[in-house]
Formats: sequence, C-alpha cells, structure tokens
Amino acid sequence: MKIIELIEKFELGGQTRPEKYKEVREIYNGARRRMVEVKLRANAVLTKHRTPEPISVLCLSGRGVLTAGANLEESLELTAGTLLTLAGDIAHEVTAAPEIHLLVTKFKDI
Repeated sequence: MKIIELIEKFELGGQTRPEKYKEVREIYNGARRRMVEVKLRANAVLTKHRTPEPISVLCLSGRGVLTAGANLEESLELTAGTLLTLAGDIAHEVTAAPEIHLLVTKFKDI
C-alpha cells in the first residue's frame, strides 16, 4: 500500500504566462480536501466569491491582499510564507500587488 502521494512540485517564484492575468488550477481533489493553485499578475483581482467549505490559503510567492466579510471589510496583506484560514461561506477576494502565487486548500465534510 502506498502511503505518500506526491501532489505537486511548485516552481516557487515562477511567473504566470504573460498572456494570462489569472490562472486557477485544481491540483488535487480527494475525499476530504481539494487543493487549488492560484496565480494572479498585473494587479489582477480574483473577484468576491465564497465557498461552502472552510479554506486555508498559503502564499507561495509575491504580494497581495485578501479581503473578507459581507462588505469585504477586513483585509490581510499576503506575502511569501503567509498562511491563513477562513471559515466556510465567508465572502472574500484577492488582489495581486502586482503578482501573487497561492495554494488554497478546501476542507470537505464527509
């Protein structure tokens, strides 16, 4: 039985393709969690959205701001190494300043 499953080897500090300001890519979808890579460049915005599941966000490289709440009233600066958690069903948005690379994990109920 295999115990360790390699999911991804990230190129930290790597840039998005020049023609793409937003790249969102699912890298894992299992029974209890889903992992998504997000790359934003040129001050792109991942507009206000919400997920029913709680999430964690790890900033792999770059800078940006995550805003959250019904009216996006709370904000947190994101820099490489920043790790945050957000309860499910909370509206949030991410703005690159000017580029950011994130790993988002969504935790599913069984």
